[in-house]
Amino acid sequence: MIGNTDLSARIAALGLVDPTDRQEEPERRPAAPLETLEGLKGGFLDNRKGNADVILEAIRSKLSDGYGMTDSLVRSKWVFSAPAAPEIIDELAECDFVVTAVGD
Repeated sequence: MIGNTDLSARIAALGLVDPTDRQEEPERRPAAPLETLEGLKGGFLDNRKGNADVILEAIRSKLSDGYGMTDSLVRSKWVFSAPAAPEIIDELAECDFVVTAVGD
């Protein structure tokens, strides 16, 4: 029986690509659930696809009017398929929570 590392080395030596999903531990973990939104600042990240801004605005309004969120920060990614720019991530990191939406 060939171990995973041996198999990976053989595949690499042959110049092949291993298409299987690797079951690796995630680098990040989800944040703990919030008990309340009262007095919190929410971040909203728009990916610029159609209607993402509409969805996020509806959510932002609902959280502000019905759940006590007191401040918000709305940002948009430059291109929907690319990660958000580091400066946008830094700004959103100052929020208590972040909501993102995909439109279309």
